[in-house]
Amino acid sequence: MTRIKLVRRAFLVAALGALAGLPLATPRANAQTLPPPAATNPADTAEAATGAQDDRPTTTNANAPAREPDLIDALRGGQGGLTADQVAALAETTAPSVARAEAALNSARAGAARALLGILPVIDLSARYTRLSRVPTPSFGTTLTPEQVAMAQAAVDAVTDPAARGLFQANLDGQQVSLSFPIVLDQYVLHAGLTWPVSDIFFSILPSYHAMEALADSSAEQLEAQHQTVALQAREAFYSYARARAASLVAELMVRQTEAHRADIAAFVEAGTAAPVDLMRMDAQLAATRVAMARANGGVATAAVGLRSLMHVEPARDLPIGENLLADAAPVTQTREQLVDSAMSHHAEMRALRRLVAAREHLVSARSGTRLPHLAVSANADYANPNQRIFPQRAQFQGSWDVSAILSWSPNSLFTGGQDRNVAESDLAQARADLAALEDGLRLEVSQSYEGYIAAREALLAARTGVAAAEESYRVRLERFHAGAAVTSDLLDADSELTRSRLDLINAAVDLRIAEARLRRASGESIRAQ
Repeated sequence: MTRIKLVRRAFLVAALGALAGLPLATPRANAQTLPPPAATNPADTAEAATGAQDDRPTTTNANAPAREPDLIDALRGGQGGLTADQVAALAETTAPSVARAEAALNSARAGAARALLGILPVIDLSARYTRLSRVPTPSFGTTLTPEQVAMAQAAVDAVTDPAARGLFQANLDGQQVSLSFPIVLDQYVLHAGLTWPVSDIFFSILPSYHAMEALADSSAEQLEAQHQTVALQAREAFYSYARARAASLVAELMVRQTEAHRADIAAFVEAGTAAPVDLMRMDAQLAATRVAMARANGGVATAAVGLRSLMHVEPARDLPIGENLLADAAPVTQTREQLVDSAMSHHAEMRALRRLVAAREHLVSARSGTRLPHLAVSANADYANPNQRIFPQRAQFQGSWDVSAILSWSPNSLFTGGQDRNVAESDLAQARADLAALEDGLRLEVSQSYEGYIAAREALLAARTGVAAAEESYRVRLERFHAGAAVTSDLLDADSELTRSRLDLINAAVDLRIAEARLRRASGESIRAQ
């Protein structure tokens, strides 16, 4: 075997060992139980090749050459196995990011409801009891002493004219009258007040409510975007796991083929028709394929841990594949420009940012309204014992009321409101910049996803043709080798071509599924489980 062939063979073995090792999500502590899948057909070759609970394929020490339909059946999946829709649905249900987005939505809705309450009048109800201390009681009356009163009475009695005497007597009696007012020490008040901020309703409260309502709508769109993101992550993890299992099966087929070839060469060496160095070369190749299979099995275990982490199921749960990865994907009927337009209109993150921009605009109006004078209407009603507005005071409950129109303004509001408006305008500018950046990013993402999907479809068609050609080439060279018309290096080359074509088929099938999910996500189409 030439140096170039050795390098090519080593590269294929290394690629096979690294194919399954893809990084996935980290585990979560609290796991939920995945409903057990339906019983699978024991004859299903996909399940038979990956039947262990630790997701490591069982090695079969067969001396016969491996058959390509084993890999095809594995890629087609089996009954009762997992599908991408099932994985996405469970991941969305248990994802912490989705739960956090739901909490943010509930908070935004509560804020909008609270802002709406600002248009209602403020009602104040109170009851008060007061105990007063005793103070000297003032009196209003005569300043004459008793002696002076007696002398004045004698003088009045001495008057002979009855009319004059009556007038003098009335004047004297008035001088002796003393006026005093009682002090009620126990006071009771029942108060009801109502204030309605008339001007604030139109210039501040309603704009704030519209802003909070738009923020709630933005949170709802963000929740949908988070669902879409988790669904895409789950689908990518599922297909990566399927890729790892298929690559592990390819490694097993490679080991079985190499073992069969070694047995043939050992028989040729024993018969003297082959050199011992050919057997040593095959032993080295067999060791390399077994290393590749061990690495592929480790990749399956790692991918399984990541998939279980996204679904939050118990670690011991088996994860059979039930989706046909070789099924034809629907062709794209829209142009790139139409897909971009669809993304601008229907992408959840785009809708969320547009709602956020609208909310920021309403907040600018609300902050501007705080700089204006405030007009309010106030009304009060008191039922008190004694009532302070009634004179003189009496120890009994009496009612009174008042209505006021209040116009107020503080110069400080002009400056503080102006700064609040500047902050709101800065937030609005940031939201608009984010929207513009998202438009640019979505345009690029849709274009990349579109081209990736087209390329993936063509790659799958080519990979199917390549597998068929490599299988036929392997069969012909194997027959020539058994007939003595081919050397060991020819057979190893056929092995390399067959392994490479199998890996190409796996990658093309999985890449097409991932490209389809990414294109649907980028264009704004829902990829959530139906």
